[in-house]
Amino acid sequence: MRKTAVLTVFLGVCLAVTGQNNWSSPALDLPIDARSGGLGFKIAADLNHNGYATSYNPAEADSLDSGVIHLNYLNYIAGAQIGAVNAIVKGTEKYAVHCGARFVSIGQFDGYDASGWPTGTFSGGDYFLQSGFTYKVDSTIILGATMWGGFRTLAMENVGALGVDLALMKRWEEKFMAAGVLVSGVGRQFASTGSQPVGWIPVNLQLGFTKGFNHAPFVLFVNLQNMQEWDLAPAGTYDDAIDPLTGETIENTTWVFGDQLARHLNIGVELSFGQNFRAQIGYDHRRRKEMIANGLQGANGLSFGLGMKMKDLDVRFGRNTYHFAGASTHLSIGFNLPG
Repeated sequence: MRKTAVLTVFLGVCLAVTGQNNWSSPALDLPIDARSGGLGFKIAADLNHNGYATSYNPAEADSLDSGVIHLNYLNYIAGAQIGAVNAIVKGTEKYAVHCGARFVSIGQFDGYDASGWPTGTFSGGDYFLQSGFTYKVDSTIILGATMWGGFRTLAMENVGALGVDLALMKRWEEKFMAAGVLVSGVGRQFASTGSQPVGWIPVNLQLGFTKGFNHAPFVLFVNLQNMQEWDLAPAGTYDDAIDPLTGETIENTTWVFGDQLARHLNIGVELSFGQNFRAQIGYDHRRRKEMIANGLQGANGLSFGLGMKMKDLDVRFGRNTYHFAGASTHLSIGFNLPG
């Protein structure tokens, strides 16, 4: 009964918060850590706990990571810098409490008044502090929530934000399998000065399935993102076209259901080369379809990552092509606190 009640409440909250929204921050929306970046998406289901992903998925926290600091850095598009830090501050076999921060800095700019006179430089970015918990309902079901709050600043304009991330995960250890639900960005922006918008922050409802194999050195990840809205295609994607010379109608033969499903779909594979060295490869179909420049796709939607552990030092690297303009670099470092 207790398991059923927990699952019912969690799913009810998920359905209640996945409405249409109008604002987003890369610090809340992107998978900052290198392993998630290498796979190409936020991980909703995992076979083992992952302290780096705790910054966005509270179900990934575990008391086994007590005393470890996880640092994540992303060199994003156009010089934007994104980062996260997270650590377990208290934990038992049943629960774990974590604290940390996320931020995005978009750099410094030259300011001018209405007459064109220089007013000096100013910076901009989003900055959030967060704290959350993970609770093990039993040996297989994990429930987590992270509260976060912060602000956006740009010159004289400021706005606050407050919200929560929710996660539910179930693992079948004997089958090397896991499934999960992750709801990111449940929050609201408020108290704006200047032209900064206020209102609900875009929610990302994700469903994840992960499958490992007893005698194979790889793990398969399947993820569905933005399930709060089925049709993610730009307006006019499935419309018929008109031949400019003859005026005849050119029928659009796209399989609508298949294309709409694929725009939600992310696929990744993690390869294991021993206990201390792993690699990831990922594919994002929606990014592949939509991030095109002059008809060229390049490596859009493709990603890869590497991870190596050396004694108490854990270093991970990822490359993710978010746009044809260039790839972004993810770097994650984990180390034990002395004592």
